[in-house]
Amino acid sequence: MTMRKTVVWSLLLVALSGGCAAVVGAGGGEPESVKAAAVPLDRGRPGKLAVGPLRFLGGLDIAGGDRVGGLSGLWVDPAGDRFVAIGDTGLVADGRLQTDAAGRLTGLSDVHARPLTVEEGTSHSKRRTDAEDLTRLPDGGWLVSLERDHRILRYKGGDRGPEGTPTPIPLPPGMDSAPENGGLEALTRLPDGRLLAMEEGKDDGRRERRAWITKLGITKLGVTGDGVPRSAADWQPFTYLAAPRYRPTAVAPLPDGGVVVLERWVSLLGGWSSRLVRVAPRQLTAGAVVEGEELGRLEPPLVNDNFEGLATRPGPAGETLVYLISDNNFSSLQRTYLLLFALHAPSS
Repeated sequence: MTMRKTVVWSLLLVALSGGCAAVVGAGGGEPESVKAAAVPLDRGRPGKLAVGPLRFLGGLDIAGGDRVGGLSGLWVDPAGDRFVAIGDTGLVADGRLQTDAAGRLTGLSDVHARPLTVEEGTSHSKRRTDAEDLTRLPDGGWLVSLERDHRILRYKGGDRGPEGTPTPIPLPPGMDSAPENGGLEALTRLPDGRLLAMEEGKDDGRRERRAWITKLGITKLGVTGDGVPRSAADWQPFTYLAAPRYRPTAVAPLPDGGVVVLERWVSLLGGWSSRLVRVAPRQLTAGAVVEGEELGRLEPPLVNDNFEGLATRPGPAGETLVYLISDNNFSSLQRTYLLLFALHAPSS
């Protein structure tokens, strides 16, 4: 992420500088000491349970000490039992999600954390491990997008998140001109097998953000592939129009072939604001200029922070369950929130 150069946010960056140096111990050992307390959508109005068409199904304020935090990307399994999150300090966290009989999010358990391996193994360099988003492939592998040293890494497997030695895949054309701290912030795989990536870009006030989608039917040796590009030419560009002052931080698929986009804005006086946008499948074409439908915003007095991670999965009654997670930058001035919403399909 990029913060405004103000005195207040400079204090946050001071706190962040300590967090970036934190190295998480190897996974597979004892679970982390993580506490999760229920958080309402609006502390002043306990009865408020919706933001536009998004129905609130619970939230957690997660305290993970100096080991679990800075979370920028999120994946939730189709059954809703497990999650995997990655952090921009080179972290992989996974655990179990707990819900009640009504499907409301109530807690976490069995949370583990470990370093994200990169091409050279475990790295202590922020430039090499600034992971921003992840998506799972049909073969059980993972793709992780990273900025600063811009690349997308492919991991062959790992039921508890990306692990092992990854290999880079071809990047969209023009990524050599991406801002160091504003690269491929959003990445997902669509139901039809295509990959979609979005650049956060500069904090320049422009609405236009670069985005790419891979071609349908990418094949290898004549066999239908997994959407992973074989060359930069497999990426097709389009333009995403964010709201003024907002920038995309995550994207997740919808059952109809469209996507939900998470946008974020921060200001000295207003604090954090997040915006959820629905994009129809017909809009996701090469060369298009895409402006989605705003679903709702999280900003004061609603629970809000630096939301960067987004995941979706099918709900039991045909709805889409939408999960959001915030990056606390390992700062005492911020929180790690995990929120759950239900979104019904648009009326025809």
